[in-house]
Amino acid sequence: MILPVLFVIWFHVSEFKGRANFILQFLCTATFIGYTWVVGAQSWSSILIGFVIVLAFVLSVSTKIRRLPKKWGFRIESGWKDITFVITQSLILILFLPIVLFGLMGYSIDGSSDKSAIDLNFPLDQGVYIVGHGGSNPLINYHNVHDIQTYALDISKLNFLGIRALGIYPSELDKYAIFGDNLYSPCDGKILKVDKGYEDLEPPKRGEGHPAGNHVVVQCEDAEITLAHMKENSIVVDTLDTVEVGDLLGKVGNSGNTTEPHLHIHAAKDGKGIPVTFNNRFLVRNSIVWK
Repeated sequence: MILPVLFVIWFHVSEFKGRANFILQFLCTATFIGYTWVVGAQSWSSILIGFVIVLAFVLSVSTKIRRLPKKWGFRIESGWKDITFVITQSLILILFLPIVLFGLMGYSIDGSSDKSAIDLNFPLDQGVYIVGHGGSNPLINYHNVHDIQTYALDISKLNFLGIRALGIYPSELDKYAIFGDNLYSPCDGKILKVDKGYEDLEPPKRGEGHPAGNHVVVQCEDAEITLAHMKENSIVVDTLDTVEVGDLLGKVGNSGNTTEPHLHIHAAKDGKGIPVTFNNRFLVRNSIVWK
């Protein structure tokens, strides 16, 4: 988050000699802030800081607009200093704008009609949750390259500081806000599979021999919903059980091939991943769910 702060400060202290100079630096700063929201992981640096940066930029823009010069052209009056600034801002815009635009393309259900998506009830309800990986392209969702997990989501929880854990990457599981949260059935359906007996690993250890760890597969309509990385000894359902929306399945843990405690959820039909919406909302990286 240091770089976005510096960009906002740079924008705020700049004295624009022409409207074109203002527009270029505005686009440069807005694009970089957009990059941190579309591609970056807000749960690592605090969603609260992210909101403050956006607010500070909006206030700075509103102040600058009232004092804009009447001239539109680029004003380069300080020789190489101004030229260097213009070139730097242009390069930043050229580099980051296509990345942001490509990331935004993942905000829609790519290559599918809305009818192919399955709408589920959000399976967590004990705080504020944030999506780490989600969306329809690999820039914002690395699962997108795997057929059965194309629209999978990795969901974390935010603590009072607006971050997913107390510390950058703690090994203690209870420092992760989501660890131990109740996990509920996202639909009315039947339990197709229960796999349990795996321990919760301390980061950065990973259970690569059993990728999903403790997990449950629920038949929802004509789709199979997998909820993975559940807590050891927490699963309270068995294969062939009938469940209703909101029935307790177990708790969020850190079992299987996972870097830290989180909920992995994906839907599949005929061996292919299908889009998932929650209350008709398609979640992507940095989407926030208040429960």
